[in-house]
This record gives sequence, C-alpha cells and structure tokens, in this order.
Amino acid sequence: MADNSFTGKWQTDRSKETFSTRIKNAVNEPSDLRKKLNDTDRALTSQIVKLDKSIAKMEEKEKKLFTRTSTAMQKHDTVSANAYASELTELRKAIKLVNGAKLSLESVQGRLKTITDIGDLATVLAPVGQVVRTVRTTLIAVMPSANETMGEINSGLEGLMQEIGSISGITGFNFDTTSEEAEKILAEASVVAETKMASTLPDLPDVNSSDQSTTDTSI
Repeated sequence: MADNSFTGKWQTDRSKETFSTRIKNAVNEPSDLRKKLNDTDRALTSQIVKLDKSIAKMEEKEKKLFTRTSTAMQKHDTVSANAYASELTELRKAIKLVNGAKLSLESVQGRLKTITDIGDLATVLAPVGQVVRTVRTTLIAVMPSANETMGEINSGLEGLMQEIGSISGITGFNFDTTSEEAEKILAEASVVAETKMASTLPDLPDVNSSDQSTTDTSI
C-alpha cells in the first residue's frame, strides 16, 4: 500500500534527488544546517571585526615606533635607533600576519555566503576548513586571545561537515591536509597583505646609514 503521508512522500522524493539537489534543499530549509551556516558566519564576522581593531592598534603603535626610530637616528643615538628598528621590524611582521589572517577569513566568509545560494557545500567546506585551521595556528602565536573565536569557527565548520555526511552519506572530509584551493586562498591573502603594507607603510629607516654619516671622513 502506498504511503500517502507527508513524511512518506518526502522520503520517497528525497531518495530520487541528486546529491547536489539534496544539499541545496537542505541549505534552503530552516534546518540545523542553515543554523550552523548562520552561526559560523556570525563567528567569522566577530573575529574579522576583532582583527580590524587589533590591526588599527598595531598600526598606531607602528607609527610611534617609526617616529622614535627616526628621531633617534637624527640624534645619532644608534643604540636606541637599532632597538626601535628591531621592534618595528617584528611589529610589521605581526601586522602582515594579522592582515593576512583577516583577509583569509574574509575569503572564507565569502565562500560560505555563496553556499547559501548554490548549495556547493562539499566542494567548498574542505578547503575553507583547512584555511581556518592554518589561520588559527598562525594567528594565536601573536594573538592568543583569538584562540576561542577561531575554535568556535572551526567547530562550526566541523558541524557543517557532519551535517553534510548525515544528508549525503559522504564521510572522510579532511581538514588536516591542506589542499591546492586552501593554499591558493592563503597565498592570495599573503600577497594582498604584503602589497597593502608596501603601499601604506614607509620604508624602515636605514640605521646603518646613520653610523656611516657620523664617521669622520676628514683627511
């Protein structure tokens, strides 16, 4: 006897759907999958805002250090100039790293937003999960406070993977091995961060030239 109930009809229809159709329908339903997508998006937004604020503070500190380095050079205080220049170099490395992390997360967020339109979850989630893991590892080295939110984002992506597995029957998604797509996202973010720094931050003062300018060259 045919099952004319809503549940029976839904199950029968679902069995005939292709994988991509099932994923797209799941995304478009008010399901746990949609909730996980929204929660992950909010966590990404929160972390990106925090990184923006941190970058602003770091850049303000960078300006002060640059001024101190230049002033010390003008006073021929090479000891202080070298100390400031070393600190400035390390700070700029940190700024580049945090900028790269922020750009990577923005790229991840953009890809996740696309998912809600095309339902291309299985293709997108593996590389973005790898990107988040890499960003988390590198970011907490200079910003330990980022660990909690990055952990929340990572957990959200793992939850999405589990949800996909329950819908499609596909398992074995791997966040541990960095894919070509993940490497591309990270590399592009690094290049943009480097370009941005080169266009906005002045060259480091040449402390050694200060030593040379004070050398007695008289005959």
